[in-house]
Amino acid sequence: MPDSNETVSQLLADSRLAFLNQQNEKALSLAKQAIRREHKNPEAYKCAGNACMSLERLDDAITNYSQAVLCDPNNGNRHYDLGYAYATNEKMAHALKSFAKAEELGCAPENLTQLYNILGIICFDIGRFDDALVNLEKAEQLVGIDLDILQRKAVIYGINSDIRNGLLTANQIKLAAPSLYIGYSIAFKLLIQAKRFDAARKELEKAKKYTSASMEHYYDCVTFELEEYKTDHNKDHFGAALAIIVEALTTAQPTVNEVVESYINAAEIYLQLEEPVIVINCLNAALNPAMSFNNGFEVVTREFIPTELSEYDIEEMIESDRVRIAEDLGDYGLEELVEGVEPDEEGSREYFTEIEDEPEAAQGSYKLDEEAAIEYSNKNLDQINRLYVGAYTLEKDFNRVIDYARKLQASEAIPSVYMGKYTEVNAMKELGQPDADQKYQELIKYFRKAMIKDPTDLLAVTFRIQCYIDMREYTEAEQLCALLAEEMREPLLEKINEAKTGGDS
Repeated sequence: MPDSNETVSQLLADSRLAFLNQQNEKALSLAKQAIRREHKNPEAYKCAGNACMSLERLDDAITNYSQAVLCDPNNGNRHYDLGYAYATNEKMAHALKSFAKAEELGCAPENLTQLYNILGIICFDIGRFDDALVNLEKAEQLVGIDLDILQRKAVIYGINSDIRNGLLTANQIKLAAPSLYIGYSIAFKLLIQAKRFDAARKELEKAKKYTSASMEHYYDCVTFELEEYKTDHNKDHFGAALAIIVEALTTAQPTVNEVVESYINAAEIYLQLEEPVIVINCLNAALNPAMSFNNGFEVVTREFIPTELSEYDIEEMIESDRVRIAEDLGDYGLEELVEGVEPDEEGSREYFTEIEDEPEAAQGSYKLDEEAAIEYSNKNLDQINRLYVGAYTLEKDFNRVIDYARKLQASEAIPSVYMGKYTEVNAMKELGQPDADQKYQELIKYFRKAMIKDPTDLLAVTFRIQCYIDMREYTEAEQLCALLAEEMREPLLEKINEAKTGGDS
């Protein structure tokens, strides 16, 4: 008859093997058999907990890891496992307690690295950014250069407006992975945040030189043009942004989701240009991206095509490239370099390897799979519905405005809900519906409740003021404005005064 300890050891070995081969139900069954034979064995509970984690039975995983801790309370790895399960189950207070004990007792280096990483994420989520940095730096000391950790640190530096350290971190990423776009993108966003537009432009140029074409790079180029517009209000930036979107769609072989993003971005630009028909066309294309893309849907119409480069511009670019190549070759130009290679005895250079020209890719050959499922993010859907609202408002088709306003009200995002509620009531007013005034009063009460629930909800304050303006209750609007900081108060007071004088009637 086999020894009981040997039987448990064999069951646990089989459970681990099954787990490694993703046979999670089998791994759990074997671990349970081991627990029945030896109910104080911490490894048996760990095996059961691991299987439950993979099966996404998080409460069961927590139960098993808790038992492992009871059986082996002085082992930091047991507390780490429990903390990880709590964190995955979004029970952050319990996770912090378990991780603190794991750090106190000590645990395996890989667990300690992940522990600090998770602590960094938890601290970030609760707004403790300095603590997040401390934990991420502890993880970095253990694991060395890690792109994920560096990216998280850069984001935190951006939130803290610590542009210098953010750029230093971006340079670390570029040093570790110079051909990846992420480091350049982080630096670009930080420079835009700091309003250093010339440096931001140079960052995009560096990325174009050292990284392969990517949709992320094109998106940032579009962002640059739109940020420039905010500074100089030159609408040529809109044309340039649209041209970039066209180039991205035709050269980068985008995924279906990237096509959706591109059509939405184009719609955003056309809304600012007050071209509602084109906005609607772009949004319709975004809802049918594969078919639209494959059939050659054009984002840019003839009137928005930017001025082509002049002959002088093209010659200047060629000369610039020639100078750059000459600098790269040092004292030799390209022709001198070739001539400097000695021929063989017969005067030929047949030892050169013949390099065949690669066949040119057929234009328009790239297609999207029209049968592939498309997953729209909540952000995508909110953007689409908001843009439909904007386009139909320009068209003065207020019945359609109401349709899309109601879709916004079903959003998970509070700002979209607020916009949907306000836009519906405002459209009712524009249609002259008799119950519009009553709906405005109900909406004012709704925003008042939101303010009571969260006194920092400035968006609710803004919408409530707008409701008063729409109803010509200017005194109430001004009294509410008085509660705001000057930078928010002044634009709203200007809006109130404009409405009083009939400028917004």
